[in-house]
Amino acid sequence: MLEGEAYWGRIRHIKQTLYIMEIVLIAALGLVLIFFYSETQSNPFFLSLDRLIWFLIVMMLIIETESFIFRIMQIRIARTFSTKHLMTSNSIRRSIIVIIVAAILLVIFALPATVQSVESAVSYRGTLYYTQPAQIVNGDPIGLSTVRSITLSCEVPVDVYLLKKQDYQNYANDWPALRNFCLNDNGTRIVNTLTISVPPMTHQYLYLVIDPTTTDDEEFAVVSFTLNQKLSDTLTAFLPFMCGIFIVVNAAWTAYLMPLSKKYATRSIYK
Repeated sequence: MLEGEAYWGRIRHIKQTLYIMEIVLIAALGLVLIFFYSETQSNPFFLSLDRLIWFLIVMMLIIETESFIFRIMQIRIARTFSTKHLMTSNSIRRSIIVIIVAAILLVIFALPATVQSVESAVSYRGTLYYTQPAQIVNGDPIGLSTVRSITLSCEVPVDVYLLKKQDYQNYANDWPALRNFCLNDNGTRIVNTLTISVPPMTHQYLYLVIDPTTTDDEEFAVVSFTLNQKLSDTLTAFLPFMCGIFIVVNAAWTAYLMPLSKKYATRSIYK
């Protein structure tokens, strides 16, 4: 009791209770954000994590700030310089790790060159044949990237339509009708290459089809296509912003602890 064990016990109890409440809050609100405030669906499977990531990152910052407060309380009630030195050193080490991780994420998702590299890496490449349409989806199943455009190339001039699944199934082989429903905003004819911009829409199946009625050379009517992905604003805007906050907060915390750690190290038995 004289060494402050009662205060340690109270701090541990308060900290554990607070963390348990926050874990329950994260689980409950996370489920609400996923299933009630996002476009969750099963066909095609889609579970948007955008809002959940926002919530989790903010909660991580709150929990980390709480840990700073509890650490200050523990340092103040610690009776020996050795204990104080160990606590400050461990806190500095954890903050440096957080700074390094946040800096890496900041570089990956904030610099245009690295963002383009990531988008290029997640872009899908496929082949469209004359007799077989290509079924695609306009984004990934968790909503962290969407198909911004589709680049097509072919050795011979062909007409390619980008269609919604329902329109393709309702007007199969009715090529004049399909041409009217196609989503191509800058033409359908491929002369060497063609880029189709994909309009914003809910997560769904799309079809790429070749119009046989306007194709002269069926043997060489093979189209190579690339689905050009765009990362969500959560990854390219919000995440870098929060990484910057984490870096600033942990740098300030490290700067606060460094003089204390040096002072306690002079009389600590641990080096």
